Amino acid sequence: MDVSITIVNWNQTTLLEECLRSIFATPRTVQYEVIVIDNASEDDSVSMVRARYPQVWLICNSKNLGFGRAQNQAMAVAQGRYVLLLNNDATVQPDTIPTLVQFMDQHPKVGSCSCPDYRQAALGTAQSGAFRRFPSLGRTLMEKLWAVFRSPRNWDLRWLATPVHRWLGEELTEADALEVAWVVGALLFVRKEVLEQVGGFDERFFLFDEDIDLCRRIWATGWTVAFTTTTSFAHQGGASSALRGDIERIRGESRAWYFRKYYGRMTTVLFRIQHYVLRICLLSWRRQFEYTMNRRSSGIEAHRNRGHRSLLQRGEIDQKRKQ
Repeated sequence: MDVSITIVNWNQTTLLEECLRSIFATPRTVQYEVIVIDNASEDDSVSMVRARYPQVWLICNSKNLGFGRAQNQAMAVAQGRYVLLLNNDATVQPDTIPTLVQFMDQHPKVGSCSCPDYRQAALGTAQSGAFRRFPSLGRTLMEKLWAVFRSPRNWDLRWLATPVHRWLGEELTEADALEVAWVVGALLFVRKEVLEQVGGFDERFFLFDEDIDLCRRIWATGWTVAFTTTTSFAHQGGASSALRGDIERIRGESRAWYFRKYYGRMTTVLFRIQHYVLRICLLSWRRQFEYTMNRRSSGIEAHRNRGHRSLLQRGEIDQKRKQ
């Protein structure tokens, strides 16, 4: 078996079906199996898989165990030389899996790799899916400031965005393959022996940053992490997390554990203060402000439309009177 494709799903029937459809459109030039771990979905995800994709190995959990723990369940039964960890809101191209197998076969020192979202305009953006540097407190602060105080879309701030992305480690050179610090777990192609060596995901990360932690441990064991542009995939992003009302809390807890694990207690305390002030308070305020302004704009537009209709009606009445 060449590849075990593992997908964690939670309440995303339509996206999961699109993901599976793209996988089974892959030519059988490589041998692969598909393992779906369902984290207690309340929609038709399980029945859809059983009815339309009986060849899929389906693991059903009685509760939502989180991303990392569910992926570890799949890794424990995976038979492939490689494991492709794929998000349920991602789709692959017909050549994605064979190309990644070929790439890893040709680069025996690479423990894990990924490829870009083909819908992105170019490398060097947050959507590229690969980063030259691991997150630090300063870079995390910049990410949050950028999220909170991002400019209106009609402002051209490319002159500012470029150095910011470069400092965050998001700017990559154009190349068929390059070494990076870490890659986003929406598509993560890993050697099975590497996963066994590092012990899979740290299950203390419920969601978010488990991919960063895994890549750090891959580097620590002497393997490298690579990013190749010889193939691509598509990723919607945030589909399952959008269903949760506590996503900012989970995001903060994951990054806090990451800092506690690699930078110590003081950095963790500073991050928690930073996260509370910027992400919880200011970002919530910004969203509320945008919501209020949008409602006000909608109200003004509706009022104008009503006034316009009234003028038209008066004009028609005056015209009838003259007749």
